[in-house]
Amino acid sequence: MTTPNHPAVDEWLARLDTEASALPAERRAELRTSIDEYLADAVGTTPRSEAAVRQVLADLGDPADLVAEASGQAVAPEIEYLAPDPFGAPVTGPPWLEVVTITLLAASVVLALVPATSAFAPLPWLIGCVLVLLSRRWGAADRALAVVSFGVLGVPLLLLGRDELPTTSSLVVAVALAALWLGTAVRLLLRARTPVDQGRGLRMT
Repeated sequence: MTTPNHPAVDEWLARLDTEASALPAERRAELRTSIDEYLADAVGTTPRSEAAVRQVLADLGDPADLVAEASGQAVAPEIEYLAPDPFGAPVTGPPWLEVVTITLLAASVVLALVPATSAFAPLPWLIGCVLVLLSRRWGAADRALAVVSFGVLGVPLLLLGRDELPTTSSLVVAVALAALWLGTAVRLLLRARTPVDQGRGLRMT
């Protein structure tokens, strides 16, 4: 048996000898013999490419790990056990429920703003408010924002308080509400992209 003569092999074996110096002489000799036999079979004496030789050494692993295993000190990787959390598991798939919810709430506002279609506004508004509770991608803060912005300051405000304010005040309120609705919709859409549960929704995974 002849150990292959290659710079990478020589370097690897030198590291092995250094790591194995703490082993008993008999165990150290057994380890070195088995490694030499493996290298002789895998590499041989015929010249091989640098990549092929380094792949053989990579398959062998790190000399320190081999010595630890030979000395019986190899430690199995510690795996932390985490109990399954039904409310913290990843939510897979696109956020279709959240997109539909925001679309319905936004549509209810548009319908309520037009006198000719205001009678139809309560239907998408009611469905959208219910769907807010079904999302598991939105936490409590996101749901509260959706309910306040669209559920309270949406259709109910538009239908019940349409003629309550003077013209100037109505313009200011309208701009403020438009900014609130737009900002809320953008925030909720961005938050819906997270793959992790944010709240304990009713939707099943």
